[in-house]
Amino acid sequence: MLTKWHPDMPDEYKNRIVTGDARELAKRIPDESVDLVFTDPPYPKEYLYLYDWLGEIAARVLKPTGFLLTYLGVYWKQEVMKRLSQSMDYYFDFVLENAGKSPIMWQRKVISRHKSIMAWTRKDTDPKPYTNILSLWRGGGEDKRYHTWGQDESSARYYIDCFSRQDHIVADFMVGGGTTAAVCKILHRNYIAFEIDKDTAEIAQARLETTQPYLFMPQPEQLELVEKPQTSPTHPEPCKKL
Repeated sequence: MLTKWHPDMPDEYKNRIVTGDARELAKRIPDESVDLVFTDPPYPKEYLYLYDWLGEIAARVLKPTGFLLTYLGVYWKQEVMKRLSQSMDYYFDFVLENAGKSPIMWQRKVISRHKSIMAWTRKDTDPKPYTNILSLWRGGGEDKRYHTWGQDESSARYYIDCFSRQDHIVADFMVGGGTTAAVCKILHRNYIAFEIDKDTAEIAQARLETTQPYLFMPQPEQLELVEKPQTSPTHPEPCKKL
């Protein structure tokens, strides 16, 4: 059965890049109307407050079966977990191995070669992903073509594929260069995408205009994860049907 948009969802939010402050725009999203929140907040210390808000809004808009998946840098992981734990329950910490250049964290004298996509659920719920999932993903490296902090499509495609079904509704409150929206279009997911910067939103929208969905999508029931080497960073080996 295909997921339908909530009747009170604003039409202008449906499968479009909306420019504005997500903290204001998200107030119009109906309760329990989103299947997956997949987003990438900025990592510096001065933006940590956004995780407080992210946990609160995810707890409100997610369905009981839904997940929040958020990228986060490893330096402030403890602080991020403390903030999200106020509104959400921790599910798992998925690790992305950096296939590109590795930044040096001078304060800790560490060459960082990974980051996290951390999964959370609403409190007092017990949802499950739609297939077994790799805890370590070797992505195609960060993609800076559309945004300074852009992420690669392969990682987003893999986790969105595992945590949602065709025509589910995925929300990204800080869509940046449009990776989440592009992957949703490829995978036949509906999406809500907010971006505070007008110029960045225009770049993301232009990207979507050249993004093509898969012509054939396997049904998600009874999926089995088959780990194989990737042949393309934008089209990794998907979760396979039994």
